[in-house]
Amino acid sequence: MPTLPVTLVQILAALGLVVIGSVVQGSIGFGLVAVIAPVLLMVNKLFLPGPMLVVTMLLASLVAWRDRRHVAWSEVTVATTGRLIGIVPAAFVMGLVSKSSYDMLFAMAVLAAVAISFGGWHLRLTTPSLLVAAVASGFISTVSAVGGPPMALVYQNEETAKIRGTLSAIFAVGTPPSLIGLWWVGRFGLSELILGLLLMPGVALGYAISHHTAARLDRRSARPVILAMVAALALVVMIRAILRV
Repeated sequence: MPTLPVTLVQILAALGLVVIGSVVQGSIGFGLVAVIAPVLLMVNKLFLPGPMLVVTMLLASLVAWRDRRHVAWSEVTVATTGRLIGIVPAAFVMGLVSKSSYDMLFAMAVLAAVAISFGGWHLRLTTPSLLVAAVASGFISTVSAVGGPPMALVYQNEETAKIRGTLSAIFAVGTPPSLIGLWWVGRFGLSELILGLLLMPGVALGYAISHHTAARLDRRSARPVILAMVAALALVVMIRAILRV
């Protein structure tokens, strides 16, 4: 068993954050990492991206199963193809960037997701727009575990149940290749896997709570929630980047 360079306090803090993120994602279909990633990176950078991708895979699978009646499988196929395309260059970049430089790469990836969300574009959900968003999601998710904003851009005007079910299915299917890519370049191993498994109770609790919160969200309420999360994410990441310069 490897010695994990994290303290009990850090694990407990990460668990609390995962509960919050799991409630958000279980309610609207994405947001687990987007909501908590900047804070989690400051707790201990080892939690990102690998362990949080493990956590995302579990939660996405649970939500996809719960909302399986609303999953558009043809869209899942297109999005999975796009994510696979985006994972290849992301794994290459991660293999070149030193761990000491990861914070800056993380900030750039998250800011790119925020820029996509706040770009003022109103994209219709079409096969080309979905494919492009999925490529961006695959790249950003592999680098930072924050793959939701590009997908939300094309899904933000869809029915809430479809957002939850389809995005969750996309993340459940598309996350394992990201983990394989990180493993291939030496950025995901037994330590990261164990950390991801240690955070599973937070996923279970957040998912259970989301059974009640999801029922209270409709299409009109989902959009402002999505945009509010992205705005909070942008603010935290910008402040962190400025303070580290």
